[in-house]
Amino acid sequence: MMQGQDSPSRAPRRQSTQRPNPASTGRRLKRNVSVGGRRTTIVLEAYVWDSIDSMLDREGVSLDTFCADVDDTRLHSSMASSARLVVLAYFRLLEQINSPPFVDPELQRLGREGALRAPAAARPPVPLLQLALRRFAQDEARVE
Repeated sequence: MMQGQDSPSRAPRRQSTQRPNPASTGRRLKRNVSVGGRRTTIVLEAYVWDSIDSMLDREGVSLDTFCADVDDTRLHSSMASSARLVVLAYFRLLEQINSPPFVDPELQRLGREGALRAPAAARPPVPLLQLALRRFAQDEARVE
């Protein structure tokens, strides 16, 4: 083989231009927060942090306030586990509120025939974070 030529069995390596989504890799990320006047680090999966960010944006609450509330509520669980459970409770509550109750399609059809009705008024946003913290506190109390 001549000098300077690659061997035929070796293909040149292609560099990937796309980086994997950290949420899909399960990568853990650290964030520093202030809880009870002291700085601490919480390590959570990227998708959990993304969920926390979405929740806090909806609720208008800072990360430090959220962590302080979780810390005040938790009894047995670690801070990271507690945050995960509160986020889970939050999004379950949100799903319950946003899911319409089951209505029999036949009753809907009968109720709509011949009558015009005004659309239902939009409901004001519900602060779900306190409800999620309360649900988490109830679950923590059952562990004892």
